[in-house]
Amino acid sequence: MTNHYIDFKNTDCALIMGSNAAENHSMGFRWLLAARQERGAKIIHVDPRYTRTSALADIYAPLRSGTDIAFIGGMINYILQNNLYWKEYVVKYTNAPFLVSEKYDFQDGLFSGYDPQGRKYDQSSWAFQMDTSDPEKPKPLKDETLQHPRCVFQLLKKHYARYDLDTVSAITGTPKDLLVKVYETFAATGKPDKSGTILYAMGTTQHTVGSQNVRAFAILQLLLGNIGVPGGGINALRGESNVQGSTDFGLLFHNLPGYLNTPVNTPEYATLEAYLKKETPKTGYWANKPKFMVSYLKALYGPEATKENEFCYQYLPKRDAKKNYSHIALFEAMAKGEIKGLMCWGQNPVVGGPNANKEAAVLANLDWLVAVDL
Repeated sequence: MTNHYIDFKNTDCALIMGSNAAENHSMGFRWLLAARQERGAKIIHVDPRYTRTSALADIYAPLRSGTDIAFIGGMINYILQNNLYWKEYVVKYTNAPFLVSEKYDFQDGLFSGYDPQGRKYDQSSWAFQMDTSDPEKPKPLKDETLQHPRCVFQLLKKHYARYDLDTVSAITGTPKDLLVKVYETFAATGKPDKSGTILYAMGTTQHTVGSQNVRAFAILQLLLGNIGVPGGGINALRGESNVQGSTDFGLLFHNLPGYLNTPVNTPEYATLEAYLKKETPKTGYWANKPKFMVSYLKALYGPEATKENEFCYQYLPKRDAKKNYSHIALFEAMAKGEIKGLMCWGQNPVVGGPNANKEAAVLANLDWLVAVDL
């Protein structure tokens, strides 16, 4: 999240996509209701389903599942064509004025440099034109009028021109008049005294194009000047026992807190020295892994963790290299009767797992099941 839950109260408009925030994130949604009551903020819900969030929204726009890029692309095009972007913000705080290499292009859905045989991109053409008058400090060439045909802004405008209202309506199934209503309402935040926030959840990310969905949000918010301001931002709504917390705090079987890999019961991990040799790259951020690991061990074992005893590394459990402890593998083990009980904390496997019927059957076969949930 770029902004805090409580900051939602400062927004003038909230665009909720791929989320049923009112039901699944009720403690955060209260701040949107406060924004509407205190500031007259608008709430827009764009989702294939009509949910409690839809019922509480000022505008509900249905769309076909998986058509988020077209929906947002249409809004980006609408903003660019009608000059609804915050020009001063775009010029000073984004790369929109930067001039792009003459070799860069986009044709028939592919960027320049695509190798159809290897199915990979050569990104050498994806570069800015540089001012090299000072070789030690080269700077991108810019056109702050945003009129140069090779500036990012004009290339963006050309790229999104295909997303006209008729095309977007045909792809998404959203009526044109409703598209315009959503676009105008959210685009009204592109002013110095206004702000708009985008809230999303798994409905946005759990697609093959999940990353592109969020990137489209980023382009939209930068055009409107909604990044780095109260009531703005791009905010991922996480669950009770959330994904990011799992990876940060070592709740997953293969991670220790701080994204350190769990040691395995093989000779490669027999000692702290061996672990660090296996896990530490020569360059980059993770070249600091020895410091991180020792710091973690000291946090666990305090003054008893010394260099002489490998900072108590041997006390760390080592997972079985021959076993898979991930979600699906655990449920397969339960199905075979290898695991008799489960403490299910802050999750609903029947909804979140890949096969609801099988997950329910496995849970029914356990000797005992504890569900801890709100």
